[in-house]
Amino acid sequence: MHLVEFAFAKPPQAPDLSSDVLLAELWAACRPDDGVEHVRVHASRAGARGVAFLLAPDEASAVRRCRALCRRALVLSPALGGWQLAGTVEA
Repeated sequence: MHLVEFAFAKPPQAPDLSSDVLLAELWAACRPDDGVEHVRVHASRAGARGVAFLLAPDEASAVRRCRALCRRALVLSPALGGWQLAGTVEA
């Protein structure tokens, strides 16, 4: 299992979202092949930071899976309109 940190940047004009809303949007975007076991996220006025625990064969695969999940959530969620993935890295 790998721990991957991620961050989202929120456009200034976008409404603030709670950590619970962000977490729900991430889980809604999860697919079985993502290997996600657990996600934590903390919202702020600038966006959000979080961590995901993923089952993956190696570090690079875990980071790719986390990026794919985050990007999918940005595409699928109307609540995240205008938000951007600011980064992912294995912790």
